[in-house]
Amino acid sequence: MEEFKIIKLPEKKEDEDVKEDVKNIPMEEGDYSPPKKRYIFLLILLLVVVISIIVIRIVSTYDDFEVEKTWERQDSAESHYMSYNSNLLKYSADGIFYTKFDGTLIWNYTYDMTNPSIDVCGDYIVVFDKKGTEVDIFSSKGFIKSISTTTPIVEAKVAAQGAVAILLQENSISYIQMYDKKGALLVAGEIHPENKGFPVSMALSSDATRLLLSIINVNEGEVSSELVFYDFTSAGKKEQDNIASTQQYIGTLIPKVDFVKNNKAIAFADSKIIVFNNNFKATVAKDISVGVEMKSIFYNDTHFGYVCEKALESGEVVNELNVYNLYGFKCVSKEVSNSYEYVSLLENNEILLKNENEIALYNLQGIEKFNYKFDETVYDVISTTASKRYYIIQKDKTEEIYLK
Repeated sequence: MEEFKIIKLPEKKEDEDVKEDVKNIPMEEGDYSPPKKRYIFLLILLLVVVISIIVIRIVSTYDDFEVEKTWERQDSAESHYMSYNSNLLKYSADGIFYTKFDGTLIWNYTYDMTNPSIDVCGDYIVVFDKKGTEVDIFSSKGFIKSISTTTPIVEAKVAAQGAVAILLQENSISYIQMYDKKGALLVAGEIHPENKGFPVSMALSSDATRLLLSIINVNEGEVSSELVFYDFTSAGKKEQDNIASTQQYIGTLIPKVDFVKNNKAIAFADSKIIVFNNNFKATVAKDISVGVEMKSIFYNDTHFGYVCEKALESGEVVNELNVYNLYGFKCVSKEVSNSYEYVSLLENNEILLKNENEIALYNLQGIEKFNYKFDETVYDVISTTASKRYYIIQKDKTEEIYLK
């Protein structure tokens, strides 16, 4: 029998470690590109998420709210309110107040007016006494200039640089005066009824280069309206009396004109709405025939609309809400059961229908977003940049609410 022998294997020395031959292949920068399918999938996923968020915001409705903040106020019943530079502007026969929503005073100015009206363009504000003789100019920093007239005021408009146009009327003669923000007279003219008629509405472009008048004339029992476009640029100075163009509308009353975004003119007649191009001759971009009498009109810088009555097959008469964009395309045509005293387009393009203490909010898809009856009188509703947050201006208090 053989004996087992113990054989000792030689030990490896540290410097004799076996090294694997690893071949390093350099990769040039930009050689790697992830699969295209991954990009397409991520893009589709992002698109679905965005569309879902938009659809949810459009179709969401709310029947209650949470009061997040409340600020007490002391106001007269004749006070009027509006949003201005993300703060609150309040004016009445006694004066104007510019405050934060919590009531913190930024500035105020007192005056004595019987029937105050207001116009705002950019940073500038003009307050005038309708049928009175006082016009006051303000900016976000406060009072700038007061202009006194010797003739009763019909309307006043302000431009983005502070220029003010004033329409006055006395003894059937109308006067147009334009001032800079320091009160220096820039333009003056007269309109005699035997030549033109009676101006009933005036609009001033944001750059103060164009003025639009709606003039009503009655000739042998026939009513007509004339829209007169004045141009104060070098091109307009070449025209007689700076008149760039006129538009005649026989058998039509046009009680309201204004300039909106990009200085496009818009005219509201008794049964039609006319949108004009922003060119020298102010050619007609869209002539919308309503066909029925409009109960109310409303507009902002991007949309306009009206409310009219509509008879259903059952014989019931309801209100119909119609909204258009500035190209004249209809966004909303909606039968609404709400009774209302006031209608407006908020800054977020939602339509507000309001009576004494009940409000209804509709979006541009015609969906009633919110309807609520408050315990107290609601003076106004001001939207914010958040889709569900609003300021409710009520009697003696301001509430910041969040819809839920």
